[in-house]
Amino acid sequence: MASKNVLFLFLIILALSLYFGNHEQRTAKAAFLSKTIFYPFISTLHNIETTFNVKKENQQLTSELALQTLRIQALQMKLEDMEIPEVMEINPQYQFLLADIIAFRGNFEERIMVINKGSKNGLKKGYPVISSHGIAGKILTTSLNYAIVLPYNHSTFKLGVMLDKNELQGILESDIYGNTSMSLLPLGSDIQPGDLVVTSNLSLLFPKGFPVGTITRLSEASDKIHMKANIEGFTNPASLDKVIVLLYEKDLSYEKELDN
Repeated sequence: MASKNVLFLFLIILALSLYFGNHEQRTAKAAFLSKTIFYPFISTLHNIETTFNVKKENQQLTSELALQTLRIQALQMKLEDMEIPEVMEINPQYQFLLADIIAFRGNFEERIMVINKGSKNGLKKGYPVISSHGIAGKILTTSLNYAIVLPYNHSTFKLGVMLDKNELQGILESDIYGNTSMSLLPLGSDIQPGDLVVTSNLSLLFPKGFPVGTITRLSEASDKIHMKANIEGFTNPASLDKVIVLLYEKDLSYEKELDN
């Protein structure tokens, strides 16, 4: 109680000292107090404001980076369309949603990611997930407020991919150690280390042309009629803290017509 009274008396004295005197004297006393007694408090408020502004700017830059990634992808596909007159009118636009990774579940390379967006944000099972560098995975399940992402280097993830230079088709898959490869490549195919791998037009998950990684090594498959190409992905899912979810579903209406 005594300490509270002393503090109260001290504040009264400060208030009175600021009250008396002319304008210049009061200004000088206020400036002195702000640099001495009140400096820690003012400094803390300034640091909080700076941190808030930095966080806000970081979120804005992340959103702009995601938008630029999609714009670059759209421009690349537009350039491809210019080389093929019959598809000149195609100009894909993808809506997207930024999400924070809030948790990892599982062991080592068999881990899955949990993001802070869910069905209330419009996410659905199967939506493709990318980073600013390339593909990251797909939405495995959704809840109201969060979703589970299956990384592309998980052993249960499969995806149709192709070489960017000649559209040689293959299947992206990974082992339990996270080693990613492109399989079902015919022996003698035109493929070399350093070749760029992108998502295929035959993929049921991703739009065509999104970057995956580069070929690092070639080997003969166990069936002796195919090759396998190791891939170094552009994205390391374990190092991500944010992802971009594409609000994209491939049109599969042709399947109904084929069934008929």
